[in-house]
Amino acid sequence: MCGSQSKSFCDFCAFLWLPLFVIVVAVDASAQWRNVWVSEYEPNSFERKLLEPSAEDEQQFAGFLQLPDTGLIRMFPPGRRRVVSISDLATGRRPGFGMYASLYSFSKEKHGNGLHGYVDPRLGWAELRLLNNGRFVTGFTGEALGVLIALGDVPLESVTSETYGVDGLNNITPPADYFEAATLSRRNRAGFALERFRYGSSLPVAEKMTYVLRSTSNKRADVLVGFRVVRVDETGGVTLIWRKLRTYPKPSWKRR
Repeated sequence: MCGSQSKSFCDFCAFLWLPLFVIVVAVDASAQWRNVWVSEYEPNSFERKLLEPSAEDEQQFAGFLQLPDTGLIRMFPPGRRRVVSISDLATGRRPGFGMYASLYSFSKEKHGNGLHGYVDPRLGWAELRLLNNGRFVTGFTGEALGVLIALGDVPLESVTSETYGVDGLNNITPPADYFEAATLSRRNRAGFALERFRYGSSLPVAEKMTYVLRSTSNKRADVLVGFRVVRVDETGGVTLIWRKLRTYPKPSWKRR
């Protein structure tokens, strides 16, 4: 118990203990990720129409789309969050559509992050993101590694896992633990050179450019995908064709 003369000193001690308690609780809470309810964005009929490729593109790539594990999609940059412009209202776009349309999962073959139900919200399935600044990004979800390479103006049909430059992605070995994954993630973000090619987790969008990505997501999927930008419209939207080149065993590395 504190006497009247030492009351101010006791109050000061209590003040010192308070932030320490808060910090300990915060650290302990962040150390354990818990599943929460996540609802995947559901586009309305107008938004689904916006994501549909044009009839001309579907006709042009009809032969390519007969090949297994291929697709033709449209993506949009996320735009301004929680802001709806007059043009958005005219097309039926809602605030959440931009983020949904800027993400695509080749594993799930759908837009968005592929999460619904009680899940860890960090561990999405999206493997490609289109940014507002006109760049592609991969390896952005929790416990995921991603690398991109631009091959140039080459037909996507001719690209395989053994194509020069792609073989560097094909030969990647998934990490064994969190520390190795963190090292690879830093390398991917910084970018690295291998022979005459430049690899990294982000590359600029360019029409008639063929890209290949390797996305390795812990306990989810490990895929090698080639895609080619068919068109970039005036709003920054992108039409692309894609082909899954290889699927690897599901990776599993020890978490921190």
